[in-house]
Amino acid sequence: MEGITVCQPPLPAALVDELLVFWQDIFQTDYRLFRSILNGDEREHNRDVFYLVRDGDRTVGSCHLTFPVADPALGGLGEVATAPAARGRGIASELCAMARDDFRRAGGSALFLGTANPAAARIYHRLGWRKLAGAHAMAHIADGRSPEAFFIDHFATGGSAIIAAGTAAARIPMIPLILCPHDDRLLDANAGWVSTRYADQSSCMGLYPRYAALDAWFCARAGDGRAVGLASARTHGADGCQVDAFTHRLWEDAWEDLLAPAVAWAMPRGSCWMDVLCEDGEKIARAEKLGFRHVGVTRNVGDRTTAAVRLQKSP
Repeated sequence: MEGITVCQPPLPAALVDELLVFWQDIFQTDYRLFRSILNGDEREHNRDVFYLVRDGDRTVGSCHLTFPVADPALGGLGEVATAPAARGRGIASELCAMARDDFRRAGGSALFLGTANPAAARIYHRLGWRKLAGAHAMAHIADGRSPEAFFIDHFATGGSAIIAAGTAAARIPMIPLILCPHDDRLLDANAGWVSTRYADQSSCMGLYPRYAALDAWFCARAGDGRAVGLASARTHGADGCQVDAFTHRLWEDAWEDLLAPAVAWAMPRGSCWMDVLCEDGEKIARAEKLGFRHVGVTRNVGDRTTAAVRLQKSP
């Protein structure tokens, strides 16, 4: 067994192919879309560091640290994997501890990861991660604060939000935004996000791919790069285009400006509409102020079956 190898994209083609198969076999998930990261396509936006343990010519352990170029205080840890034959040797613990320490030395403050494995969660807890309420996710806060205290400080207001088209730069900053509790039950019908105040969020590093797969999406960011809101647009063939948006409650003043580019993208493509849960009355009222009108009810919203109103905006 070799020591730990630390590498950054672009990785050699043979190693890219090997890692994709390694992770796919362990997690039983299609990793083909991950190839672009391994090839270095996100270097403009994110720093990706891979920690590998190899046995001869094959990888038997891995973890993957990601942090944004513009905001290295936030990070995400993923692809924590050990080959079945190499388990029980502390490989995952050693890799995660090294990634955690490197993140902190680089000025990192909050490092997020997702796990639904109780045994893995116990290991992460020993290494300093703490579970987030309402999510199969954990956060390591470098200065010892609780995740709840971190959220309070992280979303403190100050200045105006900047709205721009979504890019991979939001891959990590969107994690605390989606995982912190929100008053609205359904945050974004297009992405399928429900507030962790009402239902467990099962993803962490898998949050960004939901937006990357949409037709168009937009991000509201504070001046220092924090993601404070997200908006989306999704075409539905002849039915037109569905839009949605949400912000952190302390940044609700940005909601109208955030939704505007999604509406502008949708309007030339036919009917522009939103599905909002009946219980999210404040969101309905905000949409009506922007000219959306009640045109019906629906019980199928994203992957949920529940009572909702359909609001449509005319050209």
